[in-house]
Amino acid sequence: MTAGTEGLAAWPPAAVAVVVAAVCTAAFTLLVAFVGGVWAVVRWRRDVAREERERAWSRFVWIVDQACDPDIGRTEIGTIAADAMYDMQMLREDDAVLGTMVLGLITGRETG
Repeated sequence: MTAGTEGLAAWPPAAVAVVVAAVCTAAFTLLVAFVGGVWAVVRWRRDVAREERERAWSRFVWIVDQACDPDIGRTEIGTIAADAMYDMQMLREDDAVLGTMVLGLITGRETG
């Protein structure tokens, strides 16, 4: 093998093909790794958002169950929790409309 500008031209065609294939494979591997990493981050964020929404709704359902319980103690606990959840605004986006309305009915606050 020779050094300089004519170095690659002096190589046998099979060697040049192997080097080009290796470079293309490395570039493709890096591209796939990058896309896979981005996809993993996007999927992780979506899963976290879904889990947060599920937790907020389970708390909301627990509060409504407590507030509607015939036992006075549970009703008071549910009303206090509804008041706190109303202030914290735990529900997001479209869930907030229905949730705020229900929490407003439980606590007696004006909605909208």
